[in-house]
Amino acid sequence: MSIPSPATDRSVVERTLSVLGAFDTGNVRLTVSEISRRSGIPVATAYRIVAKLLSWGALERTEQNRYTIGLRLWEIALLAPRHSDLRGAAVPHMFELRAVTRSAVLLSVREGDEGICLESVSGTARPLHRSWSRGHRFPLHATACGRVLLAAADDITWEEIDTLGLGPHTPRTVTDPGVLRGLVEQGRRQGFAVCDGELLDGVVEVAAPLYDADGTAVGAVGLVADRDRVAHVHDLTRPLLAAAGRISRSLALRTRAEGQHHSSTDNQRSRT
Repeated sequence: MSIPSPATDRSVVERTLSVLGAFDTGNVRLTVSEISRRSGIPVATAYRIVAKLLSWGALERTEQNRYTIGLRLWEIALLAPRHSDLRGAAVPHMFELRAVTRSAVLLSVREGDEGICLESVSGTARPLHRSWSRGHRFPLHATACGRVLLAAADDITWEEIDTLGLGPHTPRTVTDPGVLRGLVEQGRRQGFAVCDGELLDGVVEVAAPLYDADGTAVGAVGLVADRDRVAHVHDLTRPLLAAAGRISRSLALRTRAEGQHHSSTDNQRSRT
């Protein structure tokens, strides 16, 4: 029985990741031909990889021979410790915040030069923009959650954003890097960020940072509401900041408890 060489093995992994990478928020249902074109992989090879991913549950087949990301892949992604701890700490308070404000509530983190919505709770207003739906990515510069996340970003992230440019989503979208930096700094000082109609016309979003036990900003919680339902932005920021504080305290307790558990387990193994 022959054993694949390391180079061949890496090639298979890279091609499989390329197939998965063909999907994004604008391309959630793809045919094999579309996957082939977007990944740069020959159709026959893409078909074999898709079949394997389908049998494992990483992909699912829909109508008209199209494929989507499967639940198995999402379930595994949820096991990421920093995400599972954050979701566990946030979700109960997100429902409480929705009950108080009747607005959609978002939980998000940053991945490179984009934000990712980890969890969302719908409000009573219009349906959410797809960028505010669980698992979708959103632009950092045009959202309140994104600006909160940018406040903790490093210089490399800012350089990437400057290089890629700030695309407009509505006439209100801030597209000047200098203005964006000023708004991010303002949000850092006041403890929350506001976006008014920059991703979707007529929608106001406010967001606040979430901190772990070490005081490191690890995510953002946001509220999304129709502008005509918001008399004053502080009607949203007061309950938002209170919820952000509760989530941060819950997250700190979780991470401390987990750290103590690992320390106790290590000590028992050492004695054994």
